[in-house]
Amino acid sequence: MIVAMTTVDSEEAAKRLAGLLVKNRLAACVSIAPNISSVYWWNGEIETSSEWLLIIKTAAERIPAIEEFFKTAHTYELPELIFAEFESSVRYGDWISDSLDGS
Repeated sequence: MIVAMTTVDSEEAAKRLAGLLVKNRLAACVSIAPNISSVYWWNGEIETSSEWLLIIKTAAERIPAIEEFFKTAHTYELPELIFAEFESSVRYGDWISDSLDGS
């Protein structure tokens, strides 16, 4: 199992991306954490932004499709997209697999 994370600049963008990821079976579940603060370098300047964090539960084989999806669906010029493997209970892992497969 994989957890992917990305940030967006509005609640509307977060809900739109989360819905599309689940609808297209790129994710079994997307949790949205509102109003996080991000501090980062952009175009040679330090920026501070209020963002929404999407925590995307999926499978490793979906990574290429998620990367491709974000090229057109994400609103950022360079979207954050971090992947990390995780272990879960057998039942939760089965639920993720079944959700992604449409079972």
